[in-house]
Amino acid sequence: MHVLYATDENYVRHAATSMMSLLESNKAAKELTVHILSMGISQKSHDSLCALAEPYGRKVEIYELGDISQWFDFSFNAGGFAQSTLARLFMARVLPESVDRVIYIDCDTLVLEDLQDMFKMDMGNNYLGMVAEPTANKGRRKQLDMPDSQPYFNAGILLVNLKLWREENAEYQVLSFYRDKGGNLTAPDQDAINGAFVGRILELPPRYNYGSVQLYYSWKAQKKISAPTPFMSEADYQRGTQKPAIIHFLGEERPWRAGNTHPYTPEYDKYLGMTPWKDTPKEEGWRLYFKCFGLFNLVTRPLPMLRYKIIDALIPAFMRMRAKKLKK
Repeated sequence: MHVLYATDENYVRHAATSMMSLLESNKAAKELTVHILSMGISQKSHDSLCALAEPYGRKVEIYELGDISQWFDFSFNAGGFAQSTLARLFMARVLPESVDRVIYIDCDTLVLEDLQDMFKMDMGNNYLGMVAEPTANKGRRKQLDMPDSQPYFNAGILLVNLKLWREENAEYQVLSFYRDKGGNLTAPDQDAINGAFVGRILELPPRYNYGSVQLYYSWKAQKKISAPTPFMSEADYQRGTQKPAIIHFLGEERPWRAGNTHPYTPEYDKYLGMTPWKDTPKEEGWRLYFKCFGLFNLVTRPLPMLRYKIIDALIPAFMRMRAKKLKK
């Protein structure tokens, strides 16, 4: 089994935490190689990541990509997203030809279950397996020329058919789409993947990318928000959310921020404590935000559609705030 991360030095402790959860939860895997796309991580971090896998008898392969903008032949605006997220677009070019399938996992995640069943899924003629994100608004879908029949997917976790990706030059397809959109998309590579690969994405059960949508919206609310795009049956959704396999910390509610109340924060702290970054203090400056966020969740719990409209309206402001922080 092959698993891929992408990180820079700013996010390396989160990559290490997720990687530790992966190693602990996948001890039964006969083989497991962790691949890491690096955007300038230090030698110390490099050595620490490799050392994490040694007690488990696993391999870690790290590939230095440097400045990711140099991999593009057009200019782009990553907005409020770290440029390291764009590295996944080049995974087929970087990983060895012998790797014909891989699970890509964002750094802001925890792996709580064995992923072998996911890795072995029949992908048919699809480039990717992804979990749907029904809260993507209609304006974004229109910008991406997406038909109502195609769900919008979250790119934080990808099951990738690298063999088919290479054979049909999927990298060229997604980069061409991104270029044609002026290199300016709301969620850069995620939007490009959704727009470029309509009809070539396998929908995965939500347990493989369990995030804020699953935490705060019921099946009924998600079905209503996604309309007219088809949404899975309630029975499939309930089966697909039992025993979450991968927790994805989306939005601003991150477990490394002081005052957050995310239900999986204790799990994050547990796995962080197993890494060399265990003494890293929590980020301050968020306590008032989380108090307000908790009150917001309490008030809007019986009104999911109102919650969705408010959050959707606030997202552009949050992304501008993130973009300013990234430039500092």
